[in-house]
Amino acid sequence: MEKVKLENITFDKEDTALFDLKDDLLLKAKAIKYSILPKLNILLEEALARIRKIYGIEVFNQHSIIHSAPAFREQRETELKIDYNYAFLGLGGSRKPVWTGFKREDNKPVKIIPYIIGFGFTNYGLTLVFDPLRYPLKYAKESHEIFYNFLLENLEYVQTIQSFAKISPNFLLFEKENMIKPFKEIVEKHKEKVVESNKKKCYCLDFTRTIKSPLNYSELNSLIDSFVLFFPVYYSMLEIAQDKPCSFKEIISKVNYKNLIENYPNTNKESPSNVIDSVNTEIDKTKFVKAGIRWQVFDRDDFRCVACGKSAHDGAILHVDHIVPKSKGGRNIIDNYQTLCHLCNIGKSNKSEKN
Repeated sequence: MEKVKLENITFDKEDTALFDLKDDLLLKAKAIKYSILPKLNILLEEALARIRKIYGIEVFNQHSIIHSAPAFREQRETELKIDYNYAFLGLGGSRKPVWTGFKREDNKPVKIIPYIIGFGFTNYGLTLVFDPLRYPLKYAKESHEIFYNFLLENLEYVQTIQSFAKISPNFLLFEKENMIKPFKEIVEKHKEKVVESNKKKCYCLDFTRTIKSPLNYSELNSLIDSFVLFFPVYYSMLEIAQDKPCSFKEIISKVNYKNLIENYPNTNKESPSNVIDSVNTEIDKTKFVKAGIRWQVFDRDDFRCVACGKSAHDGAILHVDHIVPKSKGGRNIIDNYQTLCHLCNIGKSNKSEKN
């Protein structure tokens, strides 16, 4: 199937409204899995393509795997009771005993490394997140210190990356009036609290950048660049966790931060409105489908395009389309909606026919 281009996806108000649904938790989970996650996957694929081009790194040869949520069984004997309020797709360490640079308190082999980097989506918007300590309390004291020592040893470089990537640390240990602190002091205080943790609290210092929905092409591009810029921090932690020499400075030397935007046109330019507008004029679709209706249509059509049968498993991005276009008297009711993939939606134009 033809690959969906970044400029052909958006995150709109209907996507954020999905997380407010409460009546059917299984439908909500399936909608996140088959509608939101495929769009996050397009962002991740574009980020990995840029990483390969800039750094020359093939991520999945270096013990990184895809981490995604929600993860649930659709065929269930009991009703789904988890109310998912987020979607996540990103990179994390593989579950293999290769992390000899880390130690557990019980001296067992470390099979899960805590670092993840990826895209999260909620009812607020889209977030790039680097989370250094998902399972912090299983590790020995020196393992707790690794990330903070890395930050302190590379303070100036990390701050430069932060500035260009527009990604910020979450100041979990600071009151609002004291949040404006030197970065070094923030790192040192978090390091002290993590090491002294009494196993009832976790003081991990994560890094995030959030853009509120709806998001356009330019904003998605910018968030992808932030991922690419911050990637060397994640990659370096994987190297250290494998007890390998850290290549952080060598990796970042391949990036001309000031010229990164010029290397990837449209990142800091206006959205390609001519492309988006041409698609919108060819496709007769509602500007707003009542929250919940879109997902009911997808669920009724088994989250597949009724024209070609493709789903998220085939790389399809799904749309709700009028069977009888509004321009020809079609009504905004569920019986007049159908699920089409991005290609069939464009091809249908404003024809008044199902399939």
